[in-house]
Amino acid sequence: MTRTLSGIEGPHADARLVVGGAPAAAAEVAVVLLHGRGGTADGIVRLADEFYRPGATYLAPQARRSNWFPASHDAPIESNEPALSSAIDCVAGAVAAAGDVGIPPERTLLVGVSQGGCVLAAFLCRRPRRFGGAVVASAALPGDDLDTWRIADGGDGGDGRDDEGDRDGDGEDDGDGAGRGADRDGPLSGTPVSLDSSESDPYVPSTRVRETGRILEAAGAAVDVRIDSGSGHGLSDATLSRIGDRVDSLVP
Repeated sequence: MTRTLSGIEGPHADARLVVGGAPAAAAEVAVVLLHGRGGTADGIVRLADEFYRPGATYLAPQARRSNWFPASHDAPIESNEPALSSAIDCVAGAVAAAGDVGIPPERTLLVGVSQGGCVLAAFLCRRPRRFGGAVVASAALPGDDLDTWRIADGGDGGDGRDDEGDRDGDGEDDGDGAGRGADRDGPLSGTPVSLDSSESDPYVPSTRVRETGRILEAAGAAVDVRIDSGSGHGLSDATLSRIGDRVDSLVP
């Protein structure tokens, strides 16, 4: 089933939303899925069969021409605007669509892979609140200088970037554990966030993934960074399994 997301401005205006899994009347958990560059909403919904659970509905927006933003993820933010902001609006629209069928953000899991994962990380900064969880696979916050990112206070729709280069929190490296040192009173309110990548990912350096984890943790997320050996890129079997476990935990 498909519908059109309303209220989206910019390059992704009138984006198509692909809906799969449980029908609205039976849905108890929502999973928002963000495909990578060159991917499709239909394709990532089909992939979600790997972690399908009864009662879970899947919502996948489709990027214009299968690209969420035009330049590299590590290019200056300005070179990826207004597409990046438009993509973030698509995520917000998918979360709102879950709310339309009675599923609150606290029972909504957000999953983004590759370029879609970059959009998801940016969404968490610009529209923070407590979500059921987030999985950022083979991706990191976009931009040429991650030190300019901060978390918008209370999900106020700010741009999520600090023009003076300071971000909330002390930015200390607490390792790859599950949210040690996080301020659970921060705007992400303990949202479980998994950042999964590989040590030799050909597109996203592991240092950027770890730095993204520190930024999200400083704003109250319970962060778990998983850097596997090898050079894989995308959703690994281990990540698919962890997504399924998270869906299980959200089913009432």
